[in-house]
Amino acid sequence: MKIKGHCVTLSIILLSLTSASPVEADAGATLQKTGMFALGGIGVAGMMSEGERALRKMLKEQDGTARLEKLVLSGSPAGKLYALLGLRIRDRAAYERALEKCRTLDAKVETARGCILQQESFRDLLKGIERGQYDNFLAREWPENAR
Repeated sequence: MKIKGHCVTLSIILLSLTSASPVEADAGATLQKTGMFALGGIGVAGMMSEGERALRKMLKEQDGTARLEKLVLSGSPAGKLYALLGLRIRDRAAYERALEKCRTLDAKVETARGCILQQESFRDLLKGIERGQYDNFLAREWPENAR
């Protein structure tokens, strides 16, 4: 079955990306270069994406708002989406300022929703952030073994 094959492939990729490493990557650097916007459990194993993990880490940092604001300017399109989502949750005034800088971006962003990988419009994903569509994903607590 084609979808099952994609799920297995996605799970293998996720396992290789999320394996524990001796040096934990900087969350800002991860989000700056990330090519995929994915929240919630993805792949067969329902693992947290590297981007979501990095965003959660930045939201806990004291200078997280300032780092997210910089990421809006320098990040990949997927990184900008994570930054905007983080700002929306953490600092609405900063979010509104950053939002104006991104409204005209015309890009396709790779997304993962469960086992489904696809390309979506940056603007459509941004509308979802504006509507609060992704807020509940970050409010969810993850069991330690699912991270």
